[in-house]
Amino acid sequence: MLLKRGENYMRLFVSVDYEGIWGVPSWEFMKTEEAKQLLHKELNVLLKSIEEVDANAYVLMVDSHSRGDNICRSMLETSSVKLDLISGYPRPNYMMTGIDNSFDGVMFVGYHTKAGGWGAMDHSYSSSTIYRVLINGKEVGESTINGFLAHYHGVPVILVSGSEELEEEIKENLPEAVFHATNKTWSRFSAQSYHDALMTLAEKVHQALQNAKQLKDSSITKIGEATFTVEFLNRLAADVTSELPFVKRLSSRTIEFTMSDYDQAFHAFQAIVFMASSAMRL
Repeated sequence: MLLKRGENYMRLFVSVDYEGIWGVPSWEFMKTEEAKQLLHKELNVLLKSIEEVDANAYVLMVDSHSRGDNICRSMLETSSVKLDLISGYPRPNYMMTGIDNSFDGVMFVGYHTKAGGWGAMDHSYSSSTIYRVLINGKEVGESTINGFLAHYHGVPVILVSGSEELEEEIKENLPEAVFHATNKTWSRFSAQSYHDALMTLAEKVHQALQNAKQLKDSSITKIGEATFTVEFLNRLAADVTSELPFVKRLSSRTIEFTMSDYDQAFHAFQAIVFMASSAMRL
C-alpha cells in the first residue's frame, strides 16, 4: 500500500516532455538513438538525485511527449526509489495523468516554450494545430496549463527543467518552482547544450526537494474560474470544436469557453485538442 502525502516518504509526480531535454535540438534528431540515450541519461540523473535526498521516495513518471512511447523502463536506473511509469496514448489528462492531492511536488522535465516563444521547437500542446492558448487573457504554454492543474490539486510545481527561454514564463506563473536550463536556443531547430547541465540538474533537484518540504497548500495560488481562448492555425479546427455546446466562436480560427472549475476546464481543453488534431486529418 502506498503511503500518502506527508507520511514517511515523498511522493513525486514527474511529467517528461522531449523538446527541452539536454542536447536535443529538433524533432528530426529525436528519431536517433543518440536522442534516446540523452533522454534516459537525464532521467537517470534526476532519479539518482531524488534518491540522494529521499532514498524511499515514490515517483510517478509520465511519458508526456507525442504518443507517450519515448521512455524505456529497462533504461531507467533506480536503487531504492519506487518508480511507476505511465506510457501510451490516448489517456486522461494526457501530460498530467495520475495527478491528485497525494503528491508532495510536481516536476516538469524536458519542457519547452509556448508557441511563438524563443525556445527550440516552440509550440503549445499541438504544433500542427494550435497557434496560441490564453487562460483568463494571458498567453500561456504547456508548463502553465499543466502547472495550474497541479495547483488545483494543491500540489506545488517544485522543478521545471528545459529550454532556457522558458524561465520567464515559469517565474511569472509558477513562482514556487526551481528552474533549470538545459539548452540555449539559436533557432527553432538549433540549440546549444550546456556542458554542466546534468551536474546542475542534480543541484537543482536537491534544492527543489528541500523547498518542497517547506511548501504548504496555502502558499499555492489556485486558479478558480478559467476562460480558455484557443487560436488555431486554420479554421477547420475551429469549425469542428465550435460544435461543442459550451464553446463560443470568436473568429474564423478562434474559440473560447469558460468553466468555474479548472479541472473541468483542463479536461475540456484536452478534448478540444484531440478533436482539433483529428480534424486536421480530414
